[in-house]
Amino acid sequence: MIKVTTEDRNLPEFDTFINECIVALFPDGVNYDINIRYAKFIEDTGLYGGLCTGDQESSTINIATHWKYEDGEIIAYEPHEMAGTLAHELTHAKQFCKNQINMVDHVWRHNGVHIDCEDVDYMEAPWEVEAYEYEKILVDLLWENV
Repeated sequence: MIKVTTEDRNLPEFDTFINECIVALFPDGVNYDINIRYAKFIEDTGLYGGLCTGDQESSTINIATHWKYEDGEIIAYEPHEMAGTLAHELTHAKQFCKNQINMVDHVWRHNGVHIDCEDVDYMEAPWEVEAYEYEKILVDLLWENV
């Protein structure tokens, strides 16, 4: 069973979407904890929309509700943008759960193959390629139906 909790602030308009993403991403019978934190910014620069850290037992997902222009102007993310970020970071939680990625090295573990990705650009890292693809698919399939 996947257990999802939110810390400090809950945005219930995303609950159904999160649950549907979990059904799509995680196999039946898996026990895993996901803690979601919503905050205005993940860090002071306001450049990041989401961040997932974790291991094979649990993940913490941080979701920003706003971002900053270089001049300091603050803009709220649109709900569909936040849904995309949630889908992306939930994909990383799935990757942590399945031990495809970890917080120790830059190795992608998938279907019995281990690939060292230390020198791979961010957008070409297999875990990011997968997360961006699932982001598009899950938002297209599930966000409009919520």
